Amino acid sequence: TVYRCKAENFIEEENIVNFVKMPKDHPLPREATAAPVTDLGVNTITDQLGGTSIAPSPAPVSAPAPSGEVDLLGFGDDAFAPAAPPPPSTNSLQSLSLKANATLTGEEYQSKWGTVADTEALVLSAVPMRSGPTSTDAVESALSNFNVYTMASGELPTEFKFFLYGQEEDSFGGGYFLIQAVVMKAPASLTLTIKPIGGEMDSNKRKEKMDQLVELIKSALGEYVP
Repeated sequence: TVYRCKAENFIEEENIVNFVKMPKDHPLPREATAAPVTDLGVNTITDQLGGTSIAPSPAPVSAPAPSGEVDLLGFGDDAFAPAAPPPPSTNSLQSLSLKANATLTGEEYQSKWGTVADTEALVLSAVPMRSGPTSTDAVESALSNFNVYTMASGELPTEFKFFLYGQEEDSFGGGYFLIQAVVMKAPASLTLTIKPIGGEMDSNKRKEKMDQLVELIKSALGEYVP
């Protein structure tokens, strides 16, 4: 009964289940007891799954936010790794290396100078100087520290004149550079005339090396040339 009411009061007759008393000859002995319900715990379920662990599933990993770059070739993120930086450009003075203790006689100098047309020479005219040297020795000493040597020099009333040379290392071509330098006393200025002999045959590369030589001479004379 529900709330002290019989089922007939609120259930249709055809839906009422009639309980029948078990007869005495029922196969199940009266003294038999129902088997206890076994609780299939975690270990039992694991055994039924062939020992597979039932550890909690890991939380789903969210897909990385789009970077705006599309991997069309399927290489993954590595495909968009930044490229290695290019090697640093060669320093302008690294392609010019002069021999230490190079030698050249006056006759060799004169002979070599005459074989190069004036049109192939690099001329740098009247570069302003902070101040002029007091002697040829000061200039010669500064230049020799950079492997630019003096074949002859002299002092005139208004200027110093130098006949200079340098020779490249064999690995850089082994060519000579013959240089005539004029240092005006007042106002102080420097004029250079450079002729290449042998070595690099490409005219553009020759020009580049002569430009580098000019910068080297300026560096050597940094006390005088800004």
